[in-house]
Amino acid sequence: MIDGILILNKPKGISSGVFVRKLQSLFSKKKKIGHAGTLDPLASGILIVCIGEMTKFVNFLTKENKTYSAEVSLGIKTDSGDMDGRVIERSKRIPSRLALEKKLKSFVGVIDQKPPIYSSLKYKGKPYRYYAVKGIEIEIKSRKVIIHSISLESFEENKFKFSVKCGPGTYIRTLAEDICESLGSLGTISSLIRTESAGFDLSQSSNIDDLTEKNLNEKIIPSGDALKCLDRIQCRPEIVEKITNGQMIEMEEAKEDGFFRFFDQKENFVGIVESYNGFLKPKRLLGNFNNVGENT
Repeated sequence: MIDGILILNKPKGISSGVFVRKLQSLFSKKKKIGHAGTLDPLASGILIVCIGEMTKFVNFLTKENKTYSAEVSLGIKTDSGDMDGRVIERSKRIPSRLALEKKLKSFVGVIDQKPPIYSSLKYKGKPYRYYAVKGIEIEIKSRKVIIHSISLESFEENKFKFSVKCGPGTYIRTLAEDICESLGSLGTISSLIRTESAGFDLSQSSNIDDLTEKNLNEKIIPSGDALKCLDRIQCRPEIVEKITNGQMIEMEEAKEDGFFRFFDQKENFVGIVESYNGFLKPKRLLGNFNNVGENT
């Protein structure tokens, strides 16, 4: 069985971890499985599942842009930021469509965002949600996130929908709350769909119930194609040998800083290399080159 990724459509009502574990019966016990980018139980949509060697590249997929379609119920605020939580505040103030459209534009760009207490981020080794469940207050610091685009999809009496393309680490629950509070109202997520992730969209996704041992291989996207969000570099055998031995080399193609997919002349995917100041160096290579890795 090949290593790579599966693009799945996670339904609402199940956590990402439990959802992915449902796949284990299709693989040998030795095959590692992981996912790139967690979706809350209330959320549905694209979940990228990494298989085998691709579990070593989860971070590269997680750091890519994502697009969501979110529905917000106005006039209420919950402790979790979505309708799965407990209502803690209400407001009768409902913004107009025009005011909402204008406000959305102000959120495009780099913004400060305070992560929600119900999240998997950690404080002193424990996830935030651990403290939330126990009612323990902790200091949560704001951080920078990027909103590439945001637009209003629909507006009803007490609900609106918006689409947002954002960078890694963005919490849509918090974004919805901040938008509403900046308008003097309250709001909480009532529906959330991830429509794109790392260059893949919902049209390319599969339903987990449709996967079988017979069709699994044809659904798996090979490692080199799985990282299509990164540009590629293809090199001669002597260059491949130097890179896989941990050497840094000067290359004309390495003028632009960043990470690249690295292929040999036979189109075999070797791993991820980093370009910096005109030099190319290994960053994360496949297991058969395990003398080189993240610490290189």
